[in-house]
Amino acid sequence: MTLDLLPDILDAKTHRNLDEMVNEICADLQFGESVDTFKDTVILLTTIIDSSDGHLDSRYSTTKAAKELIRAHLELSDMLKTAWKDQSYRDIRNLYKVIDALTPAMKQELARSFNTTYRGGALDAFVEYLENNQRKFEQGKYYGKFCSIVQSSGTGKTRLMLEVLSKRDVLVLYMNLRPAEDKTGFPDRDPIPAGLLTPDNMTAEAYGTRCCAFFTAIFRSLLDTLSRAVRDAAGDELSAVREWNKDMSDLCSTHRHEFFEQVKTIVDEVRHFSATAGSSGRQMMITAYREMIEAFPKLFDSQREAHNMPKLVIAIDEGHPLHEVKPFRRATILCRTISAYSQDVGASIWVVFGSTNSKVAHFASPQASFDSARVSVKGPLVFPPFSQLGWDQFAPRLEGIRATDVAKLSHIIGFGRPLWMSLQPVYERADVDPIQEIQNLARQKLCGGSMYDPGTTRHSLAVLGQRFALDICFGHSEAVEHIQSLVASHLRICITVTEDRRWSFTTYPSEPYLSCVAANILHAKSEMRDETLKVLMKKVNDGMIDMGRSGGLACRMLWLLAKDLLVRTYHSPGEFLDERKGKDWDAELIDCQEVSVRDFFMFLFGSDFWTRAGQSATTAFDNAYVNFSHWVSMDSNIRRNGLDQLDIKQWTLRHWHRTSAVQCCHNQPSIDKVIPIYFKSRGLARDEDGVSQIFISDKARAQTGPADTLDKILRTDNSIAGDNHQSPLPYVAILADMGLTQSGLNRIEFPKPSSTQFLGSSGLDVLSETLQFLVKRQQIPANNQPHTWSVQDRVEFGNSSTKEHMVWEEGSVEEKLSFPTKWQRGYVGVRRVRAT
Repeated sequence: MTLDLLPDILDAKTHRNLDEMVNEICADLQFGESVDTFKDTVILLTTIIDSSDGHLDSRYSTTKAAKELIRAHLELSDMLKTAWKDQSYRDIRNLYKVIDALTPAMKQELARSFNTTYRGGALDAFVEYLENNQRKFEQGKYYGKFCSIVQSSGTGKTRLMLEVLSKRDVLVLYMNLRPAEDKTGFPDRDPIPAGLLTPDNMTAEAYGTRCCAFFTAIFRSLLDTLSRAVRDAAGDELSAVREWNKDMSDLCSTHRHEFFEQVKTIVDEVRHFSATAGSSGRQMMITAYREMIEAFPKLFDSQREAHNMPKLVIAIDEGHPLHEVKPFRRATILCRTISAYSQDVGASIWVVFGSTNSKVAHFASPQASFDSARVSVKGPLVFPPFSQLGWDQFAPRLEGIRATDVAKLSHIIGFGRPLWMSLQPVYERADVDPIQEIQNLARQKLCGGSMYDPGTTRHSLAVLGQRFALDICFGHSEAVEHIQSLVASHLRICITVTEDRRWSFTTYPSEPYLSCVAANILHAKSEMRDETLKVLMKKVNDGMIDMGRSGGLACRMLWLLAKDLLVRTYHSPGEFLDERKGKDWDAELIDCQEVSVRDFFMFLFGSDFWTRAGQSATTAFDNAYVNFSHWVSMDSNIRRNGLDQLDIKQWTLRHWHRTSAVQCCHNQPSIDKVIPIYFKSRGLARDEDGVSQIFISDKARAQTGPADTLDKILRTDNSIAGDNHQSPLPYVAILADMGLTQSGLNRIEFPKPSSTQFLGSSGLDVLSETLQFLVKRQQIPANNQPHTWSVQDRVEFGNSSTKEHMVWEEGSVEEKLSFPTKWQRGYVGVRRVRAT
């Protein structure tokens, strides 16, 4: 991150006022005429941040963060000394790093990115969701025509809201209620609707009147602007809608500004009339609603065959401030207002709230408060939120890269949410290092916008949960609050929410770039890793984190931590990218790099492992490698009869490309885990011919099991590869009996070469003291929506071996993918079209 100065974000008067505040505080702290010590510069910086009235990044108001910033940028120390001497801190406030806000160039590039080709099937799923909501509402059981989009950061909520404009000829009015102090988000806050809907110091009754005035103004303004557009289009309502959408989809256009100015003017007129007449304005709002619908019979015709198709969507983004209790919950009154006009006419007109915070979907029941409100109530149900925004929109094609190159940043960053790839051209054009900026942003978002603190439960469980497939126990008293926080602030993904909104199913899907960021955070210092694992131990002991059966969690921790530590013996502390094989986007993420099976097993089991295994085994695995950076969990067996699923080679290769290892489902016979292996050979015609596996069976028992247990781990088992599978490559079978009182590698064998040769070992003497608690605890007795399902399958990569859960390219064809060099200016050239 550079220390470049940006143009003034504040006016001169504000700078002077803030300077006085800083100087007064420092005078109380008895600062001298000069700032000489490192401690003084830290105190001065935190004082400037604390006295910035919310304009600067609050992360640096802590001593720890301020120290790290100054140490990372030594020139900042000189700037602080000069600022104290001049008694003026304007330059400090204008530092790009300290502001941590989007520059005008970045905002322009982000706005431009909204006009690129839309990727994935989320749009079809969302329109289908609204159509189904319309059908359900007509049955008379639902409260009002409002619903929500809830999903983690960077998944495309705003883009989905705006994309309805151009794709389906749906009239969309978008507004953003982002808090005024939020300077880092995009799109910007819309000050007029945000000011009208999130006021301070207003009674509940007055707010109810304002809500009626707000929607009255919306409907009248739409009637006015659309009427002019229809006249300009010679009476063609569809052409008028398209032109109106074109004008309003540009978030920086004068049309949006003029529209909201008109809304504000009408709100003031309606409120004045209501105050004079002693009315809440409810009937005036319903009248305005009817007049708008009647003026455009073709657009809002509820008798047409496609009448369930949404006609108007009022999209309210960043809607979580509405759910703050100040002193009443504004969302309750706002939704009552929507309910009042919803049941008047059957047109498919919807208000959609969007947020990362699942509270945006928790609307109060009709009788929860304000029982005297004269609002008609149609029914008690509220629609569950929409969460299927898709996954892997930028994922590269399998055949686009060799198996030996999958650790490259340009390959890995395309998996998961679209945010990381879409930001690349934004930072390129801002003349900053995009690779470093994206990494910093990923760290910040994973840690909830603050510096990583291993003592903070949410921080530790976010960093571990992203990689180790932690399962949160629903019955725990803190589970709901923790899950909501992880989705809202720590990048956990919401899969679905039940109809009654009591249960939400969430996970950290396969996202290898974020896994590398999490690993970099975890292993920054050994003390930090130890503190993080202590938090995990505490949450396992109090029952919030599920240990899994037969030592499942302990085994996942063991294998991946071992690989983490081995990789770090090859690199400098804190290293994130290895540029020995390529620079910039062609550099390799160290946590996705391949390590030899020989080195891996010696690191795990001791330097004599291969001596005990024998020369034949050593030779057979001489060119075998593993590369896993995270675990994914399955909900079904690897192979099930009668299903269209990938064969074991393709299945393994796809996990190798994502650097994922597999936690099998509970019903999987013989094995519990699979780690992909790749054999390097110049003679391979196809990459899939070079894959094999490590099969692991977990056990956590006090006594040794039957002698033939290890022998039952067969690749040709019908639930794994099937008896028709043939491969000349050996595999590894491991019985991880981590609960034995006498530890050690009890058995290692390598049969003579054959079509089913494998390396087998049982017993483990490798558990660190930090993980022993997991084993010890274990020994104590203890809707049919096809588009929605299709999009959800993308998020659940690896849940089964079927194409729906494994083939990320399904439904699209990638034509071009290029990465500029580190400082090259330009776009990422990626475009997809629907496959036939």
